[in-house]
Amino acid sequence: MIIQIPFKNPGIIILTIFILFNPNKLKSQGTPKYNVLFIAVDDMNDRCSFLGNDEVLTPNLQRLVNRGMVFKLGYCQYPLCNPSRTSLLSGWRPDKTKVITNTTRPRSVMGNSMKFLPEYFKQYGYTTERYGKIMHDTFEDDITWDYSEPNLQRKNNGKDLQPLSNSGGSWWVKSVLDTNSYDAVATRNLAARLRQPQRQRQPFFYGFGLHAHNPFTPSLEFWNLNGDLSVQELLPTDKHGTITDLKGNGSNNILLPQTPLNDRSDVPPIAFPGFGIVKTDTEWKKTIHAYDGTVAEMDANLGVILDEIDRENLWDSTIIVFWSDHGQHLGEHEGTWLKNTLFEESIHVPLIVCVPGKAPGTCSRLIEYVDLYPTLAELCGLPAPAGMQGISFAQLFDNPSLPWKKAAFSQLKRNSYAEGQSVRTERFHYNAWGINAVDGEELYDHFTDPNEYTNLAGNTSDSAILNKMRKILAGGWTQALPPVNSTQISAASIDEILQKDLSISSPAPALMPNPSNGRLAVKYYSKNTNKIQIKAYDITGKLLTTTMEKAITGSNVFPLDFSSLASGMYYLEINNSNQKDLVKFIIEK
Repeated sequence: MIIQIPFKNPGIIILTIFILFNPNKLKSQGTPKYNVLFIAVDDMNDRCSFLGNDEVLTPNLQRLVNRGMVFKLGYCQYPLCNPSRTSLLSGWRPDKTKVITNTTRPRSVMGNSMKFLPEYFKQYGYTTERYGKIMHDTFEDDITWDYSEPNLQRKNNGKDLQPLSNSGGSWWVKSVLDTNSYDAVATRNLAARLRQPQRQRQPFFYGFGLHAHNPFTPSLEFWNLNGDLSVQELLPTDKHGTITDLKGNGSNNILLPQTPLNDRSDVPPIAFPGFGIVKTDTEWKKTIHAYDGTVAEMDANLGVILDEIDRENLWDSTIIVFWSDHGQHLGEHEGTWLKNTLFEESIHVPLIVCVPGKAPGTCSRLIEYVDLYPTLAELCGLPAPAGMQGISFAQLFDNPSLPWKKAAFSQLKRNSYAEGQSVRTERFHYNAWGINAVDGEELYDHFTDPNEYTNLAGNTSDSAILNKMRKILAGGWTQALPPVNSTQISAASIDEILQKDLSISSPAPALMPNPSNGRLAVKYYSKNTNKIQIKAYDITGKLLTTTMEKAITGSNVFPLDFSSLASGMYYLEINNSNQKDLVKFIIEK
């Protein structure tokens, strides 16, 4: 069988891919329809053990690390909740989604016809359910799920969790674990769902949302997982800083970044969202301590779900994706908090993907969030979704060192006139502010300056690197894709085997239209007048229908009606006494 796949991305040639397929082995060779557990964390940065910071204790994340691939260079396309989640869930970059604020409803600018990631899986027979935050809170209903939890506000037993200031770095400690918190409710409900027997009837796509968001409000037991046990200090218990008799571990042993004096002096002012909030070292350590405790509490909720995965024996049938919508500043660069910058702390994201049958490991190739949509589709054996501005990185699970993208791209709208554009290679990070960088540039060398303390953009000795990064930015994402030999299937050796295994007609059968609503026609060239048999299979290899047709020598057209079948991918086998063909067809309703 020969299938031509036209890549719509500019700069990618049309590839002819030869696929070896033996209909007699269809059941055993079909790609499994894996379940998907899609875990989104709100505002978690790269301050985590699997990215090199052992100070933060996350034993349940380590369980994922032990089974999955850690992508060390994962980047979001926009460091703000609504734009980032919309981009990831659509496979479109922010320039295409038109969502660059937290107040823009995605459907209002993207239309109702496009399918977000869970909806694409629903189209192919998946049960889709949401527990916790997946889209931006206000716009959860922009995705249609089979089941979606009612939106919950982030409240603590009725007490508003919003800080007095929205500038970041707010924290306090809860005396006991809040079993009615947003995350606790979502965790409890998803765990119960995983225990239900009827869940096994078809593959599922479950979205599961957790938080590491400002303000940082861990309960005391998770605050005490970090810090200095030998020192007990009084802790604030609400956003007003109220001190009671609540005591917990001291924070003196929390490590601070070694930020140089005047760190902002060589950076364009527009790179920062506002004035810095500089804390004393003592208060800064306590704030980071509270963030670590919040992450530890998130990790404990994750553990409840992983325990259910263990009990229900779902590891061998479930892909688990762990991601955060963007990073978060913790006072670096002279008091920068929250997100909404193009610094590494804001755009670099934690990303772990566990795939059944794939070895655990680490990958240092550049991954963009727009890549997740097509990757999950490929891993689950679904047709490549149309219109993607990312590419599948499924190959990296077998070869993490495969040559890959030249760069990852992020962007940020600072105000009504100035936009920041970011390019990250495996070594360098370049930011341009305003049209033709009129508002300034940044260049950082991550081999020598991983914390981005020294802007090299003004150094004449680094002008060659600066010009190279400018060219990568100007070329855009389509010119930074992996080499062609990393994205094509080599046909040379397969073709010889294919000809021995199947007698391929010439020309190959054509389906019209494909995709269709189930009513289509097959154009078939027969070498002689003969009866032919047409069989339809689903993606698992189950035989659905068999019909007999009379073919004349030369071209034949046979109308077929599969309109009773659900949306999905299917195979059509056409054979007579001396030739046999297998073609793929897609039903979209």
